[in-house]
Order: sequence, then C-alpha cells, then structure tokens
Amino acid sequence: MLFFLIFKYILILEKNNSEEKFKLSKVDITEPRFAINNPSQKIFITAKEGNFVDDNKILLRKNVVFESKNFKIQSDDVIFDKKKFTAHSKRKSVFSSKNTTISSDGFDIYDNGNKIKFNGKSLIILKWIY
Repeated sequence: MLFFLIFKYILILEKNNSEEKFKLSKVDITEPRFAINNPSQKIFITAKEGNFVDDNKILLRKNVVFESKNFKIQSDDVIFDKKKFTAHSKRKSVFSSKNTTISSDGFDIYDNGNKIKFNGKSLIILKWIY
C-alpha cells in the first residue's frame, strides 16, 4: 500500500512538471528586443513575450514598448514585421512625447518608423507651454 501511494505521488509530480514545460513552450521568445534604425532616429522595441507568426512577423505580447529619444508607445499586443520594420496593433495604445499624449484603439508604424497612424477612437492631449 505504501509503495502504491509513493508511486502515485511520483506520477502526479511528473505530470505537473510536464504540464509546466508545456505552458512554457507556448512562448517562442522571452523578453524579445528589436530596433528600427532610420536616419532620423532609432526606435527600441521591447516586450515580455513573443510568438512567431511567420518568417518575418512576430506577435509581441504583454507590456510592449516602442521607445525613441522623441516618443514612447505602450500597448499589449503588437505584430512587428522585422523585415519591413512595420508594426500594427488593434489594442489600446498610449503614445507619449514631450508635449503630447495620444490614447488610441491601436496604431500602425510604417515608412521605416517615420510615420505613425493612430486607429479607432483616439484622445489627444496637448500641453501648452507659455
């Protein structure tokens, strides 16, 4: 009887360990980091998780941040194309710079990081300097 209980306990531990490994395998990249380089600025991209969508596209998830010396964009789910240097999100996003904050329902970064289009309902807050 004691042998049976010990054997059952070991099987449960092995099952839990294998389930834990399976959960970890759902993420292709942990804490991915990329950069968009263009002549006017460098945009650093970070996230907590990433999954390959295809050879060039990566789904960045959890605390995705695009940051340059001029601005910062934060969102939760962003598809980044590492070949075309574009990014697209349909999730709530917050853009902030020195005198501007924009909250939107998503964004598109294109033209090698030179252009940003905000999607859906957007709120723009401008700070006036006297």
